[in-house]
Amino acid sequence: MRLRGPALPVEVSVTAGLAAALTARSTQLPAPQSGSGLIDTGASITAVDMEVIDRLGLPPVGTATVLTPSGSEIQGVYVIRLPFPGTPIPALDPMPVVGSQLRGFGHIVLLGRDLLVGALLIYDGAHGHWTLAF
Repeated sequence: MRLRGPALPVEVSVTAGLAAALTARSTQLPAPQSGSGLIDTGASITAVDMEVIDRLGLPPVGTATVLTPSGSEIQGVYVIRLPFPGTPIPALDPMPVVGSQLRGFGHIVLLGRDLLVGALLIYDGAHGHWTLAF
C-alpha cells in the first residue's frame, strides 16, 4: 500500500495577469495542469514539478537556494496561479514557487510553509485523516 499522506487536488496555471496579457496578444492560453499537492511542513517554499512549469511555458523570475537532505541547490523561481478544485480554499494568485523534480513522488506540487503560514493543519497519521483550515 502506498502512503499518500496529506494530499489534496491542485491545478497549476498561468497567473490572471499573464492570462490577460496573452489574451490581449491573441495568444492561446496553456491548459491548466491538474494533479495532487502534498502538504510538506518540511518545505519552506512551495514547489511545482518542472514538467508542469515547462507545459505552461513559464519563464523563471529569479532563483532561490533550496536546502535538501543531500545539500543545497539553486532552483528557478516561477509565478503561478494555484487553485484547489473541490475545496473551499481560495486560489492563490500570484504565487511564487520553485521548480523541482516531483513526478517520482506522485504529486505535481509540494505545499510548503509559505502557504501554510496562515493555516491550521491537524494530521492524524495513525488513522490517515487530516484537516487544513485557513
